[in-house]
Order: sequence, then C-alpha cells, then structure tokens
Amino acid sequence: MNDWLNKPWVIRVISLILALLIFTIITFDNRDTSGDALRLDLFSSSQETQIVDDVPINVNMSDNYVVSGVPDTATVTLKGTVSVVQSTAAQRNFDLIVDLEGLEPGTHTVPIEYEGISDRINAEVDPAEIQVTIEEKATTDFTVTPDYTNEDLLEPGYELQDATIDPSTVSITSSKSVIDSIAVVKAVVDVEGIQESVTINDVHVRVYDSEGNELSAKVDPETVDVTVNVDNPNKSVPISVETTGEPQEGIQIVSLTPETEEVQVYASKTNLQDITEITTEAIDVSEITEDTSVEIELNPPDNVRLLKPKTINVQVDVDKEVEQTFKGVDIEVDNLGEGYTASFVEPENSTMDITVTGYESVLADVEASDFTLTVDASNLTPGEHQIPIEVSAPDELDVSLASENATINVE
Repeated sequence: MNDWLNKPWVIRVISLILALLIFTIITFDNRDTSGDALRLDLFSSSQETQIVDDVPINVNMSDNYVVSGVPDTATVTLKGTVSVVQSTAAQRNFDLIVDLEGLEPGTHTVPIEYEGISDRINAEVDPAEIQVTIEEKATTDFTVTPDYTNEDLLEPGYELQDATIDPSTVSITSSKSVIDSIAVVKAVVDVEGIQESVTINDVHVRVYDSEGNELSAKVDPETVDVTVNVDNPNKSVPISVETTGEPQEGIQIVSLTPETEEVQVYASKTNLQDITEITTEAIDVSEITEDTSVEIELNPPDNVRLLKPKTINVQVDVDKEVEQTFKGVDIEVDNLGEGYTASFVEPENSTMDITVTGYESVLADVEASDFTLTVDASNLTPGEHQIPIEVSAPDELDVSLASENATINVE
C-alpha cells in the first residue's frame, strides 16, 4: 500500500479529484439561478435560517402627503446557504421599503418590500403587509409653553415665577387631522433642587392633544432653551408661645420668653400678607416645676413653605410658693383710753413670730418692718383682757401667727 501511494501519478490523480470536488461545491454554493433558487439535496447540510429583528422601514411617497400606520421596524427571516445567509444577516446591507408613490389620500393595504437581498436567499418579511392611511401634509406654527416636573422637589422656600422660551414658537408638520387635534405644545423642565434663575438648554418639545395624549409629529426645531425664573419671598414675623394645662399647686409661671423673638417665614407673596405671627406647639406647663429651657417646634400655617428656624428654645421662669418666718414682730396697742396704761401678759415681751406664705418673687423684697401687729384697746376697762391680734401685711401674702390672741392688762 505504501509503495502504491509513493507513485507520483497516484498522488496527482487524488489531488485532481479533490480539486474537482471542491470546485463543484463552491460552484453550486455561488451559482446564480433564475426563478426559484436551485436546491440540491446533496448539500442540504449547508443550508441555514436566520431571523433579523428591528430592520428599519423606509417609506417612498410624495412630499405633499404624510402617512400613518407604518411601523418603525419589521422582522426579516433569511433562508439559504450558510455563507450567504450569515454574511447578509451580519452586514444587514439590505433595505425594507413601503412604496406609496402614486397612491391617493385614503386607507390602503400595501406590502413591505425588500431590496439588496441576494436571489439565492429566500426572504420573508413580518409583517408582509400593513394598512396605512395617507393624508395631506399640513404645517402650522405653535407657541411653546413651559411645563414643570418635580415642583415638590424645588429647593425649599422657593417658588416658580415666569419662564422664557427661545424660540417661543415652533413649526409642526403632520397630517391635517393631527394638526387639528393639537391642544398644547410644551417644553417640560425638571426643576428639582433649583434655587436660582437658570437657563436649561436643548429641552425637547412635546405635542399633546386635549386629553393629554402625546402626538407624533415633526417639530422644527425639536428642542428649545428654557430660562426658569424663581423667587423666595419671605419676611420676619414675631413668635407667639402657646401653652396647655395648668401649673401645679404652689407653682406659677412668671414668664415664657422665646430665645428667638422672630422667625423667617417663606411663602407666596399673597400668603405672606396674611401672616402676622407664628405660634409654637403648646408647652404643657403642668409638667414644669422649676426654671427651665424648653425646645419646641414652631407651628406653621399650611400655606408656609419653609420656616427658619423650625424649632426654638423657650425660657420658662416659674415662681414657687414658700414659707418664711419673721421673728419678734412688735405688737402695738391702739385706741387705749386716755389715762390708761397697758402691759402685755401674753406674749409678755409684746412681740410675736409670724409665718408668711407667698411666692419667692414677692417675699424676696419683704422685711419684718413690712408687717404690723396690733390689738384694739377701745372701750377696755382696767383689768386683763384677751383680744385678737390684727395683722397688716403686703398683698399676695398669707400670714399665720403663733397665737391669734394677745392678753393685756389695762390699768
């Protein structure tokens, strides 16, 4: 066998046969045919099917018309030999066309055709046919109005004023029915976080009907520049401290003093006119027994956007009821008859300790000399008499005596 393969003529014959086989395969793979493509069962293993999605559709039609109903893309199924199908699918160097030339306005069913696909490929378009509506073209100028998103996320304290749009009008081209249905043309601006007047470039223009549906139409120019003007109207107003509850027994509230007397209020100019003060949340004075500082939130009206500050400290000063004893207050005898003398039997030194109850603020300036103890000796005859002691004391003080009566001897 090895001797046979070593002969030159045998090698030449085998090489020739292989060359003829390769030539035949390539010839059938690339052969042009008329009518139906030639199918050889012998080489069925070299066939392939590929699906090409999202192939753009081109429309041929008169410039005087517009069309609706044409999808943006279609799907093409390619069937044929491996090399041609793979090359065509990879390069996508073919076109889908809807030819409307010569058709009058109205509704038509038309095929989606293809160009640039080899006759050696069986191509199918999905959808194969579409229903389209041809209408006369119309162009009208419209004024662009501003619209805003995220207004609730505008920088706190600020409000939108007017807006300037450049250019202020755009030309819209579409079918007459679409043009007639246009209700508003908007440039939509996101105002989140804006805290100063700003110009936003290249804002897309959107077209809507009366029900808020966005319409498809050609807009020229497609974008505009929008200058948004903002303001932060505010003013200072006084703070009013509110309370709830009643002080505990023996405690009185002397003062409630906000450490910040005014608050900066941010609202619309109209609402600011009606705001004359801002109240605090109510402080429960029933829980306060000594001087203290209370942090409390401010209570803004609904139409206020922002308060600075939002909370304040209120200094609460209280007055406590206390007891104080004044020792050795003299007891005087009033209205003793002429020619009589009086001496004290009880208390024998004619003085008495008094206990005074009152608030610290009142007692702070009170001295023993501010109290007067007297007994009335009117119409007394000689002898011992027990008579009540009368007290004269500053207002707002309660005075108690060691004894309510004194015993004197009249001579």
